[in-house]
Amino acid sequence: MLAALALGLQLGAQGTPKPGAPAPAPAPAPVISTDELLVTSAIPYHPTLIRDPFATPTDAEQTNKGDLVDDIAVKGRVVSGGKTLAVVSDARGNVRTLPIGFKFRDGVLVAIDDKSVTFHQWDPTGTNTRIYRTIVKIYKREEAKR
Repeated sequence: MLAALALGLQLGAQGTPKPGAPAPAPAPAPVISTDELLVTSAIPYHPTLIRDPFATPTDAEQTNKGDLVDDIAVKGRVVSGGKTLAVVSDARGNVRTLPIGFKFRDGVLVAIDDKSVTFHQWDPTGTNTRIYRTIVKIYKREEAKR
């Protein structure tokens, strides 16, 4: 109770206006001439987002998600350290060696044999990977350059 009384005294001492005292005068508004309103200044624009103007938004979104099984060309196979790897080329022309179990955006590499590579492919827009189709791609070797 004593603390409540002390709080009340502090709040009362903050300078409450007295009933007979005049209200403080408001600050005068700044006067702006019409010439000052019509003055324009150049504001430089510095773009921070730089993108390829010829790429569609869907192309830019898809680059980080990985390759599709349909975009892969199978070139051959390599046995390295007892492990069989498939030599593939993607749509951009990059050649890589991939192990069994490598995941694509819409499938997975499941088998590598002497003449072909087998993939399981599912719908890339869906979440169910149990429903898939089996795709077998035969090696397509490039012709020798002369």
